[in-house]
Amino acid sequence: MEGQEGHGLMEAYSKQNHWYLLTGLLLGVAIGLVISLILVPAVNADALPNELSEQAKADYREMIALSYTTNHDLERALSRLELLQDPDPVGILISQAQELLASGGSETTARALAELGTRLNELLTPSSP
Repeated sequence: MEGQEGHGLMEAYSKQNHWYLLTGLLLGVAIGLVISLILVPAVNADALPNELSEQAKADYREMIALSYTTNHDLERALSRLELLQDPDPVGILISQAQELLASGGSETTARALAELGTRLNELLTPSSP
């Protein structure tokens, strides 16, 4: 008799719904998303220069050009510009200088951009004999 009572309890227990597992899983995922996306979002402080937005890339070029006007280290400026992976760094520097002047930006920064673009053009363009 005792075996039959135990068997009846097992059948009753196995027939219960296990919705609490699914509910717990969904609540855990929801709480995890709220924490990771809203309360404590991850910040990527180690972005590479080529991953920056276009405005941030323009700011980066300006800093490189201003640094070049101070130290005149063309190789260092070129290595920094290569990190942006621009297809035509000389053209981009010159056009950025023109856009900066047209928008009423800093003339000093525009001159620095143009000077760096000119020096890079001289370095990268082979001279004729």
